Order: sequence, then structure tokens, then C-alpha cells
Amino acid sequence: MPILPTIEEEGKLSWLRQLWHYRLQFQSLTAAALVFVGSGMRLAWSIFDTPAGKFLNSYSTHNLMMSWFIGAAFGALLAALFVQRVTKNVAYTSSGFLLLVAGILNLLLPRHFICACYSSVSVGAAYGLTQVQALVTGSEMANKSIRGMLLSCERIFLWLGVCVQVFYTRLWYTLEPVERGYTMHIDQLHGILLAALGVAAVILSLSYRLESPLLLLRQERDMAVSDTLKQLNGHAQSGTELMRLREDCHQLHNSSDWERFTVGSLDSCWQRWSRRLLPLLKVLFLRCFAALALSLPYNRAFLVVSWHGLECDMNCLYWLAFCGLLGSVSGALLVDWQGRRKLCSLSLFVAGIVIVIVGGVFEHLEAVKKTYYDINLQAIALLMLLFELIVAAGVAVPALVYTGEAFSVAHKARCLAGVLILEQALHLGLMAAAFEHSLRDSVFFFTFGGLSFVFGLLVFMLMPETRQLTLYECLLKFKKLP
Repeated sequence: MPILPTIEEEGKLSWLRQLWHYRLQFQSLTAAALVFVGSGMRLAWSIFDTPAGKFLNSYSTHNLMMSWFIGAAFGALLAALFVQRVTKNVAYTSSGFLLLVAGILNLLLPRHFICACYSSVSVGAAYGLTQVQALVTGSEMANKSIRGMLLSCERIFLWLGVCVQVFYTRLWYTLEPVERGYTMHIDQLHGILLAALGVAAVILSLSYRLESPLLLLRQERDMAVSDTLKQLNGHAQSGTELMRLREDCHQLHNSSDWERFTVGSLDSCWQRWSRRLLPLLKVLFLRCFAALALSLPYNRAFLVVSWHGLECDMNCLYWLAFCGLLGSVSGALLVDWQGRRKLCSLSLFVAGIVIVIVGGVFEHLEAVKKTYYDINLQAIALLMLLFELIVAAGVAVPALVYTGEAFSVAHKARCLAGVLILEQALHLGLMAAAFEHSLRDSVFFFTFGGLSFVFGLLVFMLMPETRQLTLYECLLKFKKLP
């Protein structure tokens, strides 16, 4: 199918004017943003503010730390069953109620192990449900000029939740000494915040009624498609521009018919499977690499280094959380301006150099069997913060945007769920290795560095540039549809 001709684009808008002009598109993710904040808080509670000491049995502590990731995989599996078939509010309201249940459990029984596990699983399931729905709906509702910024809201608000958790935990223990006792357990405050976010997410999801134009096309509601496009892209849009947007939606909707045609064509079996699997593998490897910078082994290594290098009197992971948030915001502003491929490949090469230096220091310490007090680790701690900033801005954000652009309409929800499930499996595997002390820090960082260079080369050679392209044009880049 030939690409439809496009009219000349309007003059470029500044970031603030884009936020205002496409405000209804950003508002479509407000409920999801609150769920991501709550998910980030629970994630920080699990691996940043490690619950060791809350429960004396290390086996119980390990199960508690893994519960969030198990819940996220389960939520993604559930999302694959109904996302793209029903309204987006089903996922968002369900996630809001899951946050509410988790908050109530924390509020009523903050010291009970089983309740803490169920609470983490509930929040993780809310995250899995919401991420799949948000990537599907966000990519379909976003204008091509701000799609990267809109989809990167997931990273921004997840890191915002991590920052909220680690900062208020630090303030709690700083301003209220242990000797004086507490009128409220700190996990009860955590539960109150989760419950409030859940209620707010339910209210916002029910108050925002606009749906994805592609969902309306699948439901054969043609009149509603025009009204939705007019509201999403501003009432001041010209009739010609709205007509072009409508034709783009029809073109993308009909791409599933072209995909079925190519499956039944004379292409070889290898060509058909490569067309389906290569986009999935590209996105999966990139997402898994970005997940390494959020993993438990990396956080624990930074925790040890920061104690001695930054001379922290307690948990210093709030610096890591702040770098993740700052990097995500920076990546959101750059991904639609500089493009996905250039930003990602350059970031991978720079991050590889940084992390290999860090790995060399850890290998030296392990070889000479010196303690961390024998060397000034301030520079290493700063390099690890720089690495987190680079990966959050230049790898995690483009990987997330590619995830929303690489898959066809017919299979997008299932592909997104599969990527998210495998990403959580990687987290669980790294956590198990960290629990068993079977993964040395130097090996982890050198592997990290080697993957940085390999993936940087692969992104530069194999990943398409999808900046300022419609979703159908992105499919042409990824899958070479006719």
C-alpha cells in the first residue's frame, strides 16, 4: 500500500506550546501516571529501600523483594487478554483498585509478612496492566510530533515514585529518632499514599472519556473517530489536517489486512517469521539492557560504593533515584528532537566506557583483596550516577518509545505483554544471583560494558529512525510491509 501524501507541516512548536496544544493527549495518561507513581514507590520499597530488617528471615525478605516483579509479569499476562478489545478504563480502574487494596493492606497490617507480599503483588499487577494499556493507547492517540514525549511519561512517573519513596523515608528517619518511637508505622504512611493514588487514578480514568481512534475504528464507530481526532489535536486544526489524520488512522487500521495478505503470499517461511520476530527481539534486547541499570545488583553495588565514596550516614540511593528521574525527563525532551536511533546508539557507547571503568575498579579491589576503605570511591560513585543518568535518558526512553512503535495493531498488546514478562524474568534472575552471591560485581559491570558496545553497534546498524513518522510508517521501517 503506498504512503499517503502529506501536507506541509506547521511551524515547530516549543515544548511548552506542544504540551498545551496537545493537552488532551497528555491527559489520556493522567490515570496511568498516578499508577506509575504508586508502582515506583513500591519498587523503591522493594529494592531501593530494601525491606531487610523488616522481617528477620532472609528467605522471607527475598520473597518480599521479588513479589513486585512477579505481580508485574502477572499483570502483563492479564493485559494481553483484553487490551485492544475493551475501553482503556477497564485497565486503569482495575489498576487503581489494586493500588487501593495494596494501600489498605499496608495500612491495617504493616508488619504482617503475607499482607506485605500480597500488597507488592497487587502493585506490580497494576503496573503490568497499566504499562501495556498506556503504551497501546498512548501510541495510538499521540500526534507523531510528540509521541516520544508522551510515551516516556511511564519512565518519568515511575522514577518520580521511586524518588518520593526514598526521600520521605529519609526524612522520616531523619526528623523522628528511633528512641522517641512513632505514633504511626512508616509502612502505614506508605499504604495511605498508595490508597490515595489508587482512588485518584480511578476518578481520573472515569472522568476522561476519549478513546483511541483505532479502537473506535475496530468498533465501526466512524463518526466518533472524527470527533475524537478533532478534540485530541485541537479544535483549531484545519479540515485538511483532520482529514489527513483520519486517513492515517484508516491506513494503520487496514495494515492488519495487508499483514494477513503477506502471510498468505509466496514469501518463504523464514521471511514471514523474521518479519514477525525481528522487531520483537530488537525491542526486547534493548528493554532488557535498560532494565540492568534498575536491577538489584547495580543498586547494591552503588549502595556499598556510596557509603564509602559519598560518606552517606544512611541509604544514599536517593541520588541514584534523582539521576533516574532527571535522565528520564531529559530523554523525554530529546527523543522527539534528536531522534531515537542517534540518541540511543551514542548513549550506549558512552555508557559502555563509563561502566567499564567502574568494572575495572571493582576487579582491582577483588584481585588485591582490599577493603573499600583502602581507596577513595567518590569518583566511582559519581561515575555510577553518570551511568544511570545516561541510560535513563538515552537508552530506557528510546527503548520504551520503540516498544510502542514496533508492533502491528493486531498483535501489539500480546507483544508488549511478552516483552514486559521477559523483562521481569530478567529482574528475577538477577535478584536470585544477588541473593546467592554467585555474581561478582566486576563480572556484572564488564558484561554490562560489553553489552553496551554491542548493542550500540546493533542499534546504529539495525534499528530504524522513527522520529516524526506515523505509526504506519514506523511499521514500514520495522517490518517492511508492502
